[in-house]
Amino acid sequence: MQAELIDLLSGKGKFPTEQALVLAEAIDMAIETAQFVTVPILDARFAVADARTTRMEARMDSGFTAVNARIDSLEARMDLKLERWAVKMVIAMLVSQTALGPIGMGALHAVRQALSTLVH
Repeated sequence: MQAELIDLLSGKGKFPTEQALVLAEAIDMAIETAQFVTVPILDARFAVADARTTRMEARMDSGFTAVNARIDSLEARMDLKLERWAVKMVIAMLVSQTALGPIGMGALHAVRQALSTLVH
């Protein structure tokens, strides 16, 4: 290639032979040190990027799975506490209704009589 380049530079470019040689050497050096990107090189680089992206997605998915498991556990505990609270409220309402109803009033009357008997 260098001989054709020298002929081109000295013939059509009208460079002196010495300058044509120096230019040809400079062009050869530039080509040797250049890192041309070819399709296979690009494919390899994209494959590396795809592999990194896949690994990152897998880590994110496992992280999301762990977070979702924690949220599900928390929801289950909250549901259980709410159910217990609802049962306690029903019991409290039944006790209060009993205390204010005829049974509660009868019990209060009996306690009054017992206290009045003990006091006298």
